[in-house]
Amino acid sequence: MTNESKTLFIPLYGKAVMSREGFFKDTTAEEIVNSEKESFDNVDHSRKLAIYMAMRAKQYDEITRNFIRHKSRPVIIQLGCGLDSRAVRVNHENVMWYDLDFPDVIELRKKYYTENEFYTMIPSSVTDFSWLEHITCRSENVLILAEGLSMYLSENDMKNLIENFRNKFSKATFIFDAYSPFAARMSKYKNPINNVDAKIDFAMDKPEILENENVKCILNSDIIQKKYVKQLKGSDKLRFSFMGGAGKNMYRIFGYEIS
Repeated sequence: MTNESKTLFIPLYGKAVMSREGFFKDTTAEEIVNSEKESFDNVDHSRKLAIYMAMRAKQYDEITRNFIRHKSRPVIIQLGCGLDSRAVRVNHENVMWYDLDFPDVIELRKKYYTENEFYTMIPSSVTDFSWLEHITCRSENVLILAEGLSMYLSENDMKNLIENFRNKFSKATFIFDAYSPFAARMSKYKNPINNVDAKIDFAMDKPEILENENVKCILNSDIIQKKYVKQLKGSDKLRFSFMGGAGKNMYRIFGYEIS
């Protein structure tokens, strides 16, 4: 596995921890963490990180559920899917769903997930755009998710992704999270991905850097939200109440409508 691929164990561990506590339900993450214990030896086991990863996943799940609920014949594409179980967590009956990651990740993923007529796993690098040929289902309602991915790409990669989406689909919504440039600089000194020698490249704090006449920013969201903080207790609640104010511009979720 590449160093970037190894980072998939960081959010997976966090989701498993918070699933056991009932904050975030992900029994598949619990199962995988129990089965692949050696893979988590170098993962940051901090409670703060586990909660943060669960909050991020909760928001992506909500975005996905809302899209499916309000769009006809939706298609969901998840880039850099890792071992994430969003396709299980989100009720996507009769919705075409594609999960994409490097071939070695997909090989591991197939131990825990099974393809069917509505669910396909694509072994490919995100930046090898031939993977788009596997998306055969046509729809005007395409949701592309890239959770925990953008930081390992370049700005040029991100712009190329968006351009290829525009060429492939008549309309698409692209959701991803990104560090601010300041947070990216600070991450050199303290970041859980440092344990696997992964490096951050892309960062942004101005949504307009990816906009043009065909690409418009429609979402610029805090990851730490009050409704999630309210579900915490004791010192966790106090810590994240502070973090939600102090670090709100350090790491955010962005969404773009591409037409």
